[in-house]
Amino acid sequence: MASADALIARHERLCFIRAFPRTAADLRRAERELAGFERLAAPRREELRNTGIAGTSYHYPFNYAMTRWLRARYGRAVDVDWPAYRRRAWDDVAALLSLVVAWAENEGLDDDDVPSWEWIRAAKGPDRRTDLAWLLDVLAAQRLAPKLEAHLFESLNLPLRWDLAGCADAVTHARLPARPFFHRRLLSERPADFAREVLRPPGALRLLAPERADRVIDAARAALSQREREFHVIVHAHRREVYRVDAGRGLEIYVIGLAPALRLTLESDYGALLVKNGVPIGYGYAVLLFGRADIGINIFPTYRGGESPYVFHRFCAVFHHHFGARRFVMRRYQLGHQNPEGIEAGSFWFYYKLGFRSLARPVRALAEVEAARLERRAGARSSPAMLRRLARSDMLLATDGTRPEAFADVDVRRVGLAVTRAIRLRQGGDRARAVAAAVRRVARALGADAVPERLAPVADLVPDLERWEPAERRALLALLRAKELPLERPFVLAMQRHERWRRWALAAFPTRGT
Repeated sequence: MASADALIARHERLCFIRAFPRTAADLRRAERELAGFERLAAPRREELRNTGIAGTSYHYPFNYAMTRWLRARYGRAVDVDWPAYRRRAWDDVAALLSLVVAWAENEGLDDDDVPSWEWIRAAKGPDRRTDLAWLLDVLAAQRLAPKLEAHLFESLNLPLRWDLAGCADAVTHARLPARPFFHRRLLSERPADFAREVLRPPGALRLLAPERADRVIDAARAALSQREREFHVIVHAHRREVYRVDAGRGLEIYVIGLAPALRLTLESDYGALLVKNGVPIGYGYAVLLFGRADIGINIFPTYRGGESPYVFHRFCAVFHHHFGARRFVMRRYQLGHQNPEGIEAGSFWFYYKLGFRSLARPVRALAEVEAARLERRAGARSSPAMLRRLARSDMLLATDGTRPEAFADVDVRRVGLAVTRAIRLRQGGDRARAVAAAVRRVARALGADAVPERLAPVADLVPDLERWEPAERRALLALLRAKELPLERPFVLAMQRHERWRRWALAAFPTRGT
């Protein structure tokens, strides 16, 4: 019988071959062996928990939206992990139940000898629903505001158990339909000029029908949920804004928009599922504002020996060519700031060698000195302490020639605080009245009957809005309305075209250092 470590290593190797097969025969052998892997793993089932291997189990306290999705998609395979819950000092489920049951039932709930898991089973009786499903239904029956319902559930930090026996979405079997590309030579080396590669067009951007988008969103959620990831845009994906780009060499990049109700105010937040030969190999994000894109990708560890530089420049190319991004910013968390994984991976140097440069002048100078030291000493590495110093600043790669010292950005946190101050000063903190007043003032300034609420409090901060040129006001009205369209991409592009709006935001709310 193979050890758990040996099974994990073999499973990872087979998954890698399926994503990066050298020949058709290699692909067939990998798929045949993976198809029978659940049987191989069965004797080591408990030792293999949280690996995503078919036939094992995954244990994690998923958030409310993901829990509801797991329940809807996998049914009885997902339930409360009571053994893990029982190790807690406090019975938080009982406290929640006391808020939603009949008042007289609290006599039983208050009994220290009757823990919540026993009480739930008594309340269910012959009901065949799982404990999790029963709890979710009881909570939903209260008809609370959705945000409050989610908050109450997530305050439990409830551990769940997902049984992957026979699960087609287990890492072992996860695959979207794709025509295989055979990798007789991997492009694992860094390109000589990363920025030039970003300028090279990717494939066409194609909007998927909602039914096909659902399959992509499900695949993304399944892939991330088996790797302890709950990525906001994927969790709250908008099924009517999912795009596919054929990026070449068997790479597909699926760009996923955010549900309209949760869209950001000024910025636009997109997620991405990275798929190689049909196999989900990672994910990414881009937060867009005025031609700037905060970006990040995470290639799953199994696939990092593949074509990571190629995947990254194709990912950036998608947002450059199809969403107008010209300045790519890697935030310091991705580099290792308060992120041990980034320090361990030496992320700073990966991006530095691609051409990214620190926005903070002292960190740029430090990086130049350290790079020269590493060049002089073969095999030398930066210490964790040095990597933490280098990760204190965001990094920039610009395709429009912008130098780090000339980079300007809008501090969206300051925008939000300015709106808060305006609400306090103008309406004494009455938010409903303040938003309604902002809508009226902005609509009057733009010559419209009404404007959408989301951006009105920001536009209301412009002191001379009514004196803008008529064409500028018409364009701003179209921009405010574009934020509420079924697709957010037209808003992204409209933001880049409105030069007066961009100049005002940059002047009123500039970033204060990096």
